[in-house]
Amino acid sequence: MPISTSQLILNEPSESARRLLWHVLSLGVVSRDEPERHEGFDKPGVFLFAVAGGAGRLVVGKKEYALDRGGRCWLLDLREPRIYLPAPGRPLLSQGIRFRGPGVEAWLEMMRGDPVFDFSGKPGASPLRRSLRRLRDLLRHRREGCEWGIHLVLTGLLGDLAANRRMFSASRAGAPPAVARVIEVVLANPARDWKALELAALAGVSYSRLREQFRAAQRQTLHAFLQQTRLDQARQLLGDRRLSIKQVAERLNFSSEFYFSHFFRRATGMSPRQFRDSSRA
Repeated sequence: MPISTSQLILNEPSESARRLLWHVLSLGVVSRDEPERHEGFDKPGVFLFAVAGGAGRLVVGKKEYALDRGGRCWLLDLREPRIYLPAPGRPLLSQGIRFRGPGVEAWLEMMRGDPVFDFSGKPGASPLRRSLRRLRDLLRHRREGCEWGIHLVLTGLLGDLAANRRMFSASRAGAPPAVARVIEVVLANPARDWKALELAALAGVSYSRLREQFRAAQRQTLHAFLQQTRLDQARQLLGDRRLSIKQVAERLNFSSEFYFSHFFRRATGMSPRQFRDSSRA
């Protein structure tokens, strides 16, 4: 069969997911023995893929890119026409995700230019392959909270892409490398309960040196940055009313609902439930 989509999983998101969350349209592997042409969609969306086998070329507008296996992945705007051209005698297999979500046009605008993200030499499996495994499991079992789980996986994946492109450190041109590294690491996994000593080790400096450099570069303490990042994540999770307060606390790695409520009240002046009620109003 010249073009095979037998390993592709199609998804029909709920209306709520379409309006509020990052949501998968399809994921899996497509095999091509002949050129495949796609006209642009009328709605914004993203196709993120890597080459799982074979080789070839990708034509987007007037630009052309070589496709081969390795640590690279390609991020495409689904509104743009594109052509996949397999190399002679080498079927081209792409493994990826088509998805949409809030702010997708802004993401595409910020990542405009070279659509290639290179994770070669990074430890462990590529972020795309890790995310594909988790998304495939979520879509196959479709347990309660599946769509929120998909949203979190895709959000984390976008964070990996942003860190690779250094999107959130570009505005900090004068920041020391250790500070830029810490910001990238934290924003890639904002729900984690990061410890300053752990971050200092990841940045390759002493804790006192990191604390000093962070305050000078960011005009706030490292502790304040970590607290604010975790608080922002808490607000986002509380916006999903399918999650109980206890489940939100667990996802943010608090030891109990009590400690999460204490943290939230101290930072905002209201309990998590009061915040949720005020958001409803």
